[in-house]
Amino acid sequence: MFGYINIKKDKLTDNQYSCYKAVYCSLCKTMGKEYSIFSRFILSYDCTFYAVLIMSYQDIEPGFEQGRCPFNPLNKTSYCKSDEKALSLAAAVSVSTAYYKLIDNINDSSFFKRIIYKLLLHIFRRWNNKAKIRYPEIDSIVSEMIDSQLKAEEDRQCMIDKACDPSAVMLSKLCGIIPSAIDSEILKSNASSQRILSTFGYFLGRWIYLMDAADDYEKDLKTGNFNPFVIRYGESFDRKSVVSTLNHCLSEMMLSYELLDKGRYDVLISNVLFLGLPAKQNEILKIESDNKQE
Repeated sequence: MFGYINIKKDKLTDNQYSCYKAVYCSLCKTMGKEYSIFSRFILSYDCTFYAVLIMSYQDIEPGFEQGRCPFNPLNKTSYCKSDEKALSLAAAVSVSTAYYKLIDNINDSSFFKRIIYKLLLHIFRRWNNKAKIRYPEIDSIVSEMIDSQLKAEEDRQCMIDKACDPSAVMLSKLCGIIPSAIDSEILKSNASSQRILSTFGYFLGRWIYLMDAADDYEKDLKTGNFNPFVIRYGESFDRKSVVSTLNHCLSEMMLSYELLDKGRYDVLISNVLFLGLPAKQNEILKIESDNKQE
């Protein structure tokens, strides 16, 4: 994933933010345990959100305990208990997406960066092989996304919808597997949960891809790297149209989430969806705080 899923800390109570931070630290700990201490460096808030989403609907409510962070042993931090499946799934998504993103970077980068990425490839491949053994479906979903993305980007006239579809489908499938991956009476009681989560994931994945394209627009315009907005608008970036497209993704995502029964971490998920994502969008597209568009 790309690092656009952020929480609005100032809109949470201290206890709420501590809970979110505990999930983040617990995911870091799980990655170190299941893959390597160095895999902790690819930890992201994107996959933390995925873990929070899963944990929100698990039947067993996770507890919390105090512990020491190996990277900052002088300070105590909180960790989750009894949530191994959610954290393990999120850890697998973390290493799998990082591995295939590295492959994508090798294809897109300059000569010297490509050398550095290739030196890292063996390490990332080893982590991904472990994830593939634990969760072959996750590896299949992510690898299919990369294959589809490469095919789309081979078309230098690729339209925006075609370009963002592989990422959208990937997140759709990753969210769609949640009801079958965990014990959750709240999801099983709603026969439409899998479909709703899939739709939610689709528009989240679409938004993330388009945000990344908008963020990289100026750079890709200069380097000639693939970017659907460069293909569509050339040197005349149409910010209003891009904002409209992104807002449509946000609205569909929010509507899908509102159709779900609310889990124990609704306040955290809602904070990200209704505050964090719009704030990040405004930041990247340089939209004023009063939301006026150019």
